[in-house]
Amino acid sequence: MNCNKATVLMSAAIDGELTGKEAEELSEHLAECPECRTEFQEAKNTKIIIRERIVRVKAPKNLVESIVRMTNVTT
Repeated sequence: MNCNKATVLMSAAIDGELTGKEAEELSEHLAECPECRTEFQEAKNTKIIIRERIVRVKAPKNLVESIVRMTNVTT
């Protein structure tokens, strides 16, 4: 695996979306490439910070009802 392919797979790896083969290949590449290993760790840290700081807001009931009505009309 080259660095470009590893970079493409990093986000999916952090989200647990890789196939077993992809995960294994990325893991092997990260073991051999300190630059990608650093980039991967930084991406994981960024994702952790985002998850910790994200503010979830419940949508107002009338908004939810409006969306449901709109999707019922178009389906």
